[in-house]
Amino acid sequence: MKSYHIHYGIAVLCLFFTSCSKYFEVNTNDILTDKEYGKETNELYSGYMGVAAKMQTLADQTVFLSELRTDLLEPTANAPQDLWDLYNYREKKGNTFANPRTYYDLIVNANAYLEKIMAYRKANPKALEDEHYRALISGTIRFKVWTYLTLGKLYGKVAYFDDPKINLDNVATIPVISLNELLPKLVSLMEAGLDGVDGKYVANWGNILFPGVNTNQQDLTWNMICPSPEPLLMELYLWTKQYSKVVDIGIRFIYDNGSNKFKVSNDDYNGEWVQVFTRDPITRTRVLINIVPYDFERNQTNRMIQFFSNLTPSVYYLKPTEVAMKRYQEQIRYDGHTLGDQYRGENYTYYLQNGDWVIRKFSRDRESASEIYKNNVHIVIYRDADVHFFMIEALNNLGLFDQAEALLNDGVELYLSRNAGNLKYPFDDAVMNVSLARNWGIRRRVNLAPVYPEGLSKDDLSTVEKMDAYKKALDKLIVKETLMESAGEAKAYFALMRIADRWNEPAILADVVAQKYAAGQANQIHQYLLDRKNWFVQYPLE
Repeated sequence: MKSYHIHYGIAVLCLFFTSCSKYFEVNTNDILTDKEYGKETNELYSGYMGVAAKMQTLADQTVFLSELRTDLLEPTANAPQDLWDLYNYREKKGNTFANPRTYYDLIVNANAYLEKIMAYRKANPKALEDEHYRALISGTIRFKVWTYLTLGKLYGKVAYFDDPKINLDNVATIPVISLNELLPKLVSLMEAGLDGVDGKYVANWGNILFPGVNTNQQDLTWNMICPSPEPLLMELYLWTKQYSKVVDIGIRFIYDNGSNKFKVSNDDYNGEWVQVFTRDPITRTRVLINIVPYDFERNQTNRMIQFFSNLTPSVYYLKPTEVAMKRYQEQIRYDGHTLGDQYRGENYTYYLQNGDWVIRKFSRDRESASEIYKNNVHIVIYRDADVHFFMIEALNNLGLFDQAEALLNDGVELYLSRNAGNLKYPFDDAVMNVSLARNWGIRRRVNLAPVYPEGLSKDDLSTVEKMDAYKKALDKLIVKETLMESAGEAKAYFALMRIADRWNEPAILADVVAQKYAAGQANQIHQYLLDRKNWFVQYPLE
């Protein structure tokens, strides 16, 4: 049995981790056919990795599309017209960055894979172990759900289909549904699943591929490539305003049986914060949850360094805006008087290189002109800060302000000491609190002072109107913090959308985004974004 596992494990890893660049080229009509699957069990694993590999083709596109719509990025003089059109909300058919085809490519492949593996299982009920079958089905569901959710957030509407026979050339014929119509479908798919397998099953791929063998780096990477069910469900429940579910899942996930993972702790303090984006991801699993991995030595690359750096052979298409950099510069440190975001601002998130401001967050591993393009920049799907922001937003909208502010500001340990004898959910479990006390909070981890809704007091929340005013003000602080903490990670724009939509106040989004434009255009963009439908990328299905 052991040799059997190693045999198919090596075969699968050869597909995913070898230097065959053609394997990772996007073919938008690439559907997994009956012939390609054949009858061998090994091909079920390679088919699963074929779905996973599609993530590499869309991850950087997600960053560029979403971050051009926050106030972080603007095109440079080098940028092609397609990027300028996105920046100016003038994208049209043929825009290579706006085309959603790479997302639908993954969905088509996921649907085809699910049909094939369920048919194979039915025809060969003993050929695949239950654990492996559940892991492959559940993981594919999560790839599909995450991709559809990302599509919905970027485009506002999607062509939703489960039919494995649909070809990408026929996607335009499928009726579209809105993001709000999509969300319950994705929740249902995660909760109910297919063939008795939901989207919440997690397996240790190292144990599956190499049972009895010590885990190694490749095993651990396998465990990180698929969106984990907890953060994915937390995000879905946040969008559907099921705030208690967000907190219930989140607190258990952050606790993680008392481990040192996902705590937003001082393990990555004093400049270590930025290393989660520039070092081997396997050494940063206390922060990173899920990533899209790349390996320059195996011809697996994304365009992050290429577009952000101004060192040859990079093209320097995108740069940080003045308004985004100013936000970091205005932050007050934990001492209460020194200005400047010490670990996320200049020299960390961005810096001056060859006379130009560039995004530095993903390039600090190798920065010389001869080496910078060799950086193995992994793109984060979920990490510790993401699940914290989900919880902060949910706690705030449950009216649990002290708890929300603890996670945003200076951590659980100080919350416990300040509220001794009056601890409240979710920090009312003595066993969990021993481990959760490691949490320093989003801002304290990077040595910044706490922030609170200005001009409002938690001591005077006697009416619904006052409660809502405090919630809205804290939501706005969450957005501001996400813009800094998650810069370049395709997270902040979606938080902006969600919060502006929650309060039915498009100006929350428009006020932030429009300020990066020159005066005359800023007014035009602000007015344009007061219409919710204009938040989304406009691109016809084809």
